[in-house]
Amino acid sequence: SLPHPQGDLHGATSRVFTPSEHGIEGSVWHLAKAYVAVNDSGYHQLISHWLNTHAVIEPFVIATNRQLSVLHPIYKLLHPHFRDTMNINALARQILINAGGVLEKTVFPAKFAMEMSAAIYKSWVFTEQALPADLLKRGVAVPDSSQSRGLKLVIKDYPYAVDGLEIWWAIETWVSEYCSFYYPTD
Repeated sequence: SLPHPQGDLHGATSRVFTPSEHGIEGSVWHLAKAYVAVNDSGYHQLISHWLNTHAVIEPFVIATNRQLSVLHPIYKLLHPHFRDTMNINALARQILINAGGVLEKTVFPAKFAMEMSAAIYKSWVFTEQALPADLLKRGVAVPDSSQSRGLKLVIKDYPYAVDGLEIWWAIETWVSEYCSFYYPTD
């Protein structure tokens, strides 16, 4: 999108760019692709990777370390996945996502990295992060009681969903079986 010709109060204007090989249109097409690639990379780094992975796991790392003995079976299950998370997060806050950090210097101008992550975090809901729930929320899957897992993909050739669900269910099965050794009635 482009700034509105009558100022920021009117929002942005959208423009569609189409492939072209020659002349100014070709140059504009390549610039548009570069713009999308940079913004997609920045979004991935700040939101998908930092916010939705590292930042949201911190409370679980802290709670696990404060509330569970190192001998507790759930601690033993989670601890390998939490290894170095707090150190990595501290380093990210110092050089990557901070004001004047790498993301602000290379991808998002000035304060917009923090504003964007804060706005997105406000709508973050823990129970929507599970892959099946995410696919349902995005409309690429629908509930279907005739399916073994109660879910049907709208797009059958969607490798992220097809492969991701197989991995999700394998992990869910393994973790459920592991926990049932210690909590047989839950």
